[in-house]
Amino acid sequence: MKNLLKTIFIIAFAMLANTTFAQQKFAHINRTELIQVMPDFKTAQEKLEAYGKELSSTIEEIQVEYNRKLDEFQKDSESWSDEKKEVKTQELVNIQRRHQEQQQTAQENLQKKEQDLFAPVLKKASDAISKVAKAGGYIYVFESSAVHYFDETQSTNILSAVKQELGIN
Repeated sequence: MKNLLKTIFIIAFAMLANTTFAQQKFAHINRTELIQVMPDFKTAQEKLEAYGKELSSTIEEIQVEYNRKLDEFQKDSESWSDEKKEVKTQELVNIQRRHQEQQQTAQENLQKKEQDLFAPVLKKASDAISKVAKAGGYIYVFESSAVHYFDETQSTNILSAVKQELGIN
């Protein structure tokens, strides 16, 4: 009798577990597609481009200075003393070094600015995805562009619902 009750209990548990699994809901979204249509993304992108142009302008100014001094050196160096040539050569080397340092600093600053500008956009997208997922009763939301394969008939694309949550048409 105990074995019969154990068997019935195991079968009932297995059926319950199978039914529970069948009721679980999965969703997917292409987060990149979502982010690219967000107005905040476009604004951040414009700010980043403007900042990049500003940094490029500074680098270009250093290059113009270098070119000007190089032209001067090439034109007039024959009439200069060795000491003056040495000073002017060192000036050119210093400008080149400053140019390289400025390029490296600009690249680092551009990356930091990109992170600063896009972090709120990514958070806003993630929060909206979570809100839609919770409201829809989904237990997992797949990033569709990062998964090699998933059966779209077994998962719901929540992109339009998240766009609606964000007020995007």
